[in-house]
Amino acid sequence: MAHARISMYLPLDINPTQAAIAYGCRALPKLNEELQSEDLLTRQKALMALCDLMHDPEHVYVAIDTGCLESLKALLKDNNDMVRIKTTEVLYIMATHNVGRNSNRKRR
Repeated sequence: MAHARISMYLPLDINPTQAAIAYGCRALPKLNEELQSEDLLTRQKALMALCDLMHDPEHVYVAIDTGCLESLKALLKDNNDMVRIKTTEVLYIMATHNVGRNSNRKRR
């Protein structure tokens, strides 16, 4: 007779660095909250998800409106190397979009 065994390890096809993203208009505000979290893994997951979302100019516009730039600015001083690297990558992707370039001029 077979017995069910529950493994303590994650399945091989699950990536622990990817965050679950909320749907619709709640996605970027939720990620902005997670960027400000005290938990390192939560910040890393949020940065990975944000990096994927920023390839769409509409998401860049919403991210700027929700205050993600201020959160990203604070993460540039984080103690973790990976957080600083991914923050720089997100800012680079945002700056390459026309929306991101124009927003920097308006905020000065």
